[in-house]
Amino acid sequence: MNNVISYAAFKAETRRIDPAVADIVDALRSLGGAAHREDVAHWIARRRAGRDVRATAAERDAVFNAFQTYMSAATRRRPAPLLHTPFGPGTYRWALTEACKVRLADRAPIAGVGR
Repeated sequence: MNNVISYAAFKAETRRIDPAVADIVDALRSLGGAAHREDVAHWIARRRAGRDVRATAAERDAVFNAFQTYMSAATRRRPAPLLHTPFGPGTYRWALTEACKVRLADRAPIAGVGR
């Protein structure tokens, strides 16, 4: 981001992303770009708690539902989707798309810290 126009585009992009999806993106970035959905949920729970905890069933369900909601809408998205299931629909391994990796290459995490 080296000018006002690119900053404005970045701000508009971050306003459109669901905070739960932002957490998933940050988790996947931290976990190497792809991970099992359980690992993603536990990573998010640890970050939110600020200590080493496991995700509760309710927290896991919230993460899983956010991912499913995002994926349902992803086919209609104008910009390329951020997430995908590399082993096909219905599988539990989630990953960042190549388009997401390019868009976020030099950016800080997109989710709010300490939520």
